[in-house]
Amino acid sequence: MKFKVLVLIIAALAMASCNALENESTSGSMLQIISLTGNDLEGNEGSATVFSDVITNNSIFNDNCVVEIRALPLDPYTPDLKLTPYMDVLVDQIDVKFERTDGRNVEGVDVPYRFTQPVNQRVSITGTIIKIPFVLIRHVAKMEAPLLALREIPSQEFVLQLVATVTIHGKDLGGHRVAPVSGYISVWCANFADPDTEEPEPEPEP
Repeated sequence: MKFKVLVLIIAALAMASCNALENESTSGSMLQIISLTGNDLEGNEGSATVFSDVITNNSIFNDNCVVEIRALPLDPYTPDLKLTPYMDVLVDQIDVKFERTDGRNVEGVDVPYRFTQPVNQRVSITGTIIKIPFVLIRHVAKMEAPLLALREIPSQEFVLQLVATVTIHGKDLGGHRVAPVSGYISVWCANFADPDTEEPEPEPEP
């Protein structure tokens, strides 16, 4: 009887120690996000905070982001000789969801609606870092609440601070799903001052 109890305890401990990724994956591969970056207020790439102008020179532009990602074997001790092209991961979907730091998170009222975009990017199991560009703030979001209301607020007097959760989905080339992986990036939305534009010089009179 004591032996059976001991076996059950060992089995329970073994189950509790399983890798959480293994519970969400049918693949021997995993994805790892290295960074999420977008444009700063001057439009320069590589910023850890995205500045989203709700209207620029009376026009609307989407805001893009870049995820740096790599694929690795789920078992970190897998020898290189056992890595095969079938373990490469095809990233096929990116989800974007928004939250506010004050806890007011009603979509279409307090934060923009979440959305999904299909992608098709192969990531090698060799650990090579791949850059995948994607849309972070859609055009349509700037024509809906809460971003639409920011147009009426004078430039830079109010900034809506959001946290975007970006979730990456994929499958290995054998068709097995890998565990989704999520990253976070700050998004500051406002009616920022438009860049100065030079007026064309008048043509000389004949």
